[in-house]
Amino acid sequence: MHRTIRDRPLVGMTETRSSLLIAVRDRADVVAWREFDALYRPLILAYAQKQGLGHADAHDVAQEVFVKLTRELGNFRLDRRTGRFRTWLYRVTANARCDLARRQYRRAEAEAEWSDPRHDSEALWMALYRQRVLEYVLGRVRPQTNPRTWACFERHLLRSRPASEVAAELGLSVNSVYTNASRVLGRVRELCREYCEELSDDPTGLPE
Repeated sequence: MHRTIRDRPLVGMTETRSSLLIAVRDRADVVAWREFDALYRPLILAYAQKQGLGHADAHDVAQEVFVKLTRELGNFRLDRRTGRFRTWLYRVTANARCDLARRQYRRAEAEAEWSDPRHDSEALWMALYRQRVLEYVLGRVRPQTNPRTWACFERHLLRSRPASEVAAELGLSVNSVYTNASRVLGRVRELCREYCEELSDDPTGLPE
């Protein structure tokens, strides 16, 4: 019987978001910090650049955020009743952006720039957060998925191509395309929900 997803476990994917936050409280946990950096640094850079920063300044903001994280994550407590990590990280990043503006310009100019509507943009952060989590999860799921199974998912769901076309290209039945794509989507959604801390809606934004 054709296996749609390989039987071996997903390497490095057993950590849920909560346990990753616990792991990085230990500054010596190099593996956890590497994963944490790979997930969140691109998000911080994308947000800073969307806010109008150049490449170098965006990297300065990201570095400042990570310096603060190494100091404060040890005291952070994940409590969904009082707040989520993504919101706390947004505030740290926004403050770092504001601090950079104040260092670069006179105070009045910095405050005028900060009043730009682009900078009051938690909605932008949330959209970028979802996008980054999806990119990260796709990058982790793909190497552990049978290539033909992944092709069903990528071509039919990510590229929105008709299942009949995908089936003809891959030499599969239309039902197999639906089945394979759905199984990968289920795994992607499961992992996205772990990283997105119980978002009420579908964190992937992908079709059924």
